[in-house]
Amino acid sequence: MKKIIFEFKHNKKYKIKGVNLEKCFNNLIKNKIKLKNIIKNQDNTAEFYINYKNDKVLKQNLNKFNITILEEKDFGVQYFFRNLFFRVGLISACIISLIFLFISQMFVFKIEIYGNDKLSKTEIISELEKLGVNSFTPKSSLNLSKLESELLENMPEISLVSIITKGNSLILNLQEKVINDEYQNVGNFEALKATASGRIKSINLKQGTLKVKVGDIVKEGDILVEPYIIDSSGEKRSVKAEAEILAEIWFEARVTHYDSSMKTIKTGNKIVKDNIFFLNLPIYVDKKEVTFTEYEVSKNIINLSNFLIPIKIERLTYEETTTIKEEIPFEDVKDELILEAKNLALEKAKNNSVVDEYHTVTSNAGVTSISYVIVAEGDISLQ
Repeated sequence: MKKIIFEFKHNKKYKIKGVNLEKCFNNLIKNKIKLKNIIKNQDNTAEFYINYKNDKVLKQNLNKFNITILEEKDFGVQYFFRNLFFRVGLISACIISLIFLFISQMFVFKIEIYGNDKLSKTEIISELEKLGVNSFTPKSSLNLSKLESELLENMPEISLVSIITKGNSLILNLQEKVINDEYQNVGNFEALKATASGRIKSINLKQGTLKVKVGDIVKEGDILVEPYIIDSSGEKRSVKAEAEILAEIWFEARVTHYDSSMKTIKTGNKIVKDNIFFLNLPIYVDKKEVTFTEYEVSKNIINLSNFLIPIKIERLTYEETTTIKEEIPFEDVKDELILEAKNLALEKAKNNSVVDEYHTVTSNAGVTSISYVIVAEGDISLQ
């Protein structure tokens, strides 16, 4: 077979196998698709060359006649220079990245703060900026001991601070001053609310005003005890709401089954496209065409550098899918579905004492719903 390797145009060599080779070739010729250097073998295989611009039409025809692609390879000056550009671009990006990385190690690019509860990160960073420290401060200009002293002096809410540099980060570990409880949360108590739905069985009120009684059915979030009491003068006085309220709690899980449903499955065929970014700017975009009619796409980011200036590959994987109709009568999977619903309900009821359980099945026009209920006893007033 005469090799077509060094041509200006982007050509592709194919080796295929199938029983309908003649029909496929005739159909391609009818559609004015030119095949070069065709060699047919006795084992139902054939080899030929084709221009890259006809690649999509070729694959559609091969798929139409159930012909398998055994091998495909690219040739041509256009293909050579496209790959050369990719390699040169990647090498240039690496060199630029290394230069920028060396320079960037001399600066602080990130400020990390730990131990702040009442103080916001914005307040602390604002104070650092007043002291001449920001996200682009040279590390050589930092006097960490002096910076610690100035922060303690300027921010009375802080009792202790430690500052270090690590890589391109300035890390602050601080401790805030504790204010006595008598000055906190005065008159700012919250109502005690139900943590689950159920029927109340017993109540032990410790403090507050009760809003429910034994036998009441409550939903999750309903108020059980208000955070106040009425004193002898008839005035409301704010207190912390406290109680032990036991209830019969219901945990329900539902599973739905369709006797007939459409299911999407993967055929196993894939197309992978790699796009390369430097400083989040594209330096190479893979223009490979996706020929699938139906597909799922997933994205994976591969970092070529773990340092501050990333070079990364965005890998897009297109997986061909097809839709099939699935027929599964409910009776064939009834036991498995009931068990699934039960396990879901038990997961909701974990750490509770189970006293009963039951399920119901409802069907309508090929759609069956299973409701499984776990009955437990527990304290619905726990915060």
